[in-house]
Amino acid sequence: KLEDNKERMMKKIANVSPRVQNVVCTIDLGIILDLKKIALKAKNTEFNSKRFHALVMRSRDPKATALIFKSGKMVCTGTKTENDGKEAITKFLKLIKQAGFYNAGMKNFQIRNIVATTDFKMPITLDAILYAYRNCCMYEPEIFPGLVLRPDNNKAVMIIFSSGKIVMTGLKSFDELKRMQNKLTQIMVDLKIFDGLVRL
Repeated sequence: KLEDNKERMMKKIANVSPRVQNVVCTIDLGIILDLKKIALKAKNTEFNSKRFHALVMRSRDPKATALIFKSGKMVCTGTKTENDGKEAITKFLKLIKQAGFYNAGMKNFQIRNIVATTDFKMPITLDAILYAYRNCCMYEPEIFPGLVLRPDNNKAVMIIFSSGKIVMTGLKSFDELKRMQNKLTQIMVDLKIFDGLVRL
């Protein structure tokens, strides 16, 4: 029975997939902008130069928020896929052109960060990860309840909580997200770090 339970748990671990919560992408519009002029002509915008030096523009479908700077740089956040990010940027670009900036274009599109979450729905023994990966992780439970792991000393990080929830951030592509999830699954299976399966 114990072996059957272990096998079921391993299958459950292998079948867990990440949910993307946010994709942050950037473009260069290629021109200098008059943000006040855009704010006066475009809908769903906010601009207060005394509080913040960027224009805030929002889209409902896809749900996204853009920070637009005088230099022509745009940061788009709030989407869940690369295609949604591009679609939102296209909508923002259309509004900017309608405000009189006809030469604005979409240049140098880049994904800057992907934030994804995973939930194994079972308690994780964080000390086992700390023991096995002490060279690339940080765990100070009296300061923060999550263990921060940088596998292979990557810029991307996993924040692992004892509840079984994991946040992955610092990812630059969906391929990298897939590799990170595979690494996470490998760690869970190799170390058997779920309560009841701990091997130290």
